Amino acid sequence: MAEFNTFADSIAAARVYALSSPKPSSTMPPSPSNVSIDESNEAPPQPLQAYPEKLSRQLSVTSFPLDITSVHELTKKQFIESVEPLRQAGSPLAAWTEAFLSSTFNKVESLRKGVTGELVSLTLHDPLCVWYSMITDRPGWELQSEVDMRVETTGQWTRGMCVVDRRNRKRRDVEDDDENKSGDTGNWLSAKSGNRLNVCTRSPGADQFATELLKRVYGL
Repeated sequence: MAEFNTFADSIAAARVYALSSPKPSSTMPPSPSNVSIDESNEAPPQPLQAYPEKLSRQLSVTSFPLDITSVHELTKKQFIESVEPLRQAGSPLAAWTEAFLSSTFNKVESLRKGVTGELVSLTLHDPLCVWYSMITDRPGWELQSEVDMRVETTGQWTRGMCVVDRRNRKRRDVEDDDENKSGDTGNWLSAKSGNRLNVCTRSPGADQFATELLKRVYGL
């Protein structure tokens, strides 16, 4: 399924992921062969340039899909218990965050079925990525390495979908790596082709992240 960032600009995501590949051209989205010209005076958009056949080095990309971010939540109850004493004490930060997060909680409540009041929660997608960047060396993080994850850029219903090959098959050895191997359309088993991402599968603790986030933001 498509996640927000890859759906919003699937081609940009595909190009970034391709930078993790030993051969970026193997997973690059197709570039348009022609560009339509409208009747305005504005210059027509230029097609994206192809990446070189080989790069000086592969980009290290770590992905945090919804599988891991969705279990890290901040509940309305947690937020109110932390911010209300500070707001009553006259904290400008508490008053500011309470103003926009209260409306956010209300919006989430209106969209979800059967979840009301203090049980309403915000999913901490982007903050989890920041947390990883700040405490990368803390025990508890688990990453799946060398994942050939590609982004669908043209599907009617699947644009932005992150695609992986879940077959339990090993990659071909470099010495025996024929990129035109029959039965392997897309060269998913090629040692020379495909992307190479790290994918986060576990954090130091979904139950402790919201508490640590509130402590860091409000200096508790």
